[in-house]
Amino acid sequence: MSEFDKFADNYDDIHSENIKTSGYRPSYFDEMKIREVYSSLKSHGKESGAIKFLNFGCGIGKSEKYIRKYFPDSMICSVDVSAESVKAAREKNKYLEGIRFETFDGYHIPFEVEFDVIFIANVLHHVPFDRHLSLLKNLRSKMKKEGALFLFEHNPLNPLTVRAVNACEFDKDVRLLNPLYTRTILSQSGFIWRKMRFIIFFPKFLSFLVPCEKYLKKLPLGAQYYYIAKKTVAG
Repeated sequence: MSEFDKFADNYDDIHSENIKTSGYRPSYFDEMKIREVYSSLKSHGKESGAIKFLNFGCGIGKSEKYIRKYFPDSMICSVDVSAESVKAAREKNKYLEGIRFETFDGYHIPFEVEFDVIFIANVLHHVPFDRHLSLLKNLRSKMKKEGALFLFEHNPLNPLTVRAVNACEFDKDVRLLNPLYTRTILSQSGFIWRKMRFIIFFPKFLSFLVPCEKYLKKLPLGAQYYYIAKKTVAG
């Protein structure tokens, strides 16, 4: 039984309460992450077509409708260790076609597919640190040669993020990943091209400043950060 099975029915309520000081609903951040993926792929002309998309650690399936929105022709494969969460994800997204939800052991991907995009959002801090390298190596082996990994994590350099994580019921006792550590494990697991940016700088009452965030991507004060990592040099 996964520790997240007990949160499947009220995950969104807990998350909403935890981030209420931001002024946003969880769906804002769910869509924002997928929009970041879309913008990155679009900048290289790779945002369209039958993209094979893996959501690693899909939880209750909050990202899938946005994946479908931004990548309408994609094949979406979503996995999680929590059987109850996968059950909730299937129900939540039952009106969407072309999505496969499966439980797994946290390592072996149950799809015989090479993926164009692997999306792993706020998952690694729930994984023991001594398993990070093997997990990333395995994900790398499931990517197409030209594929891209998008790895999002909470930023431990932001004190408000740390406070929110410490207060969150399903983040109890987790250890956040320093961005430099994440860069190191990506390199050690064989990704030879990596790019990082910080995101989420402003609460909702300052949302008129959000367009300025593109100029702050190197400033280590965003609530979260993400890496884009590839097997080969960026093209």
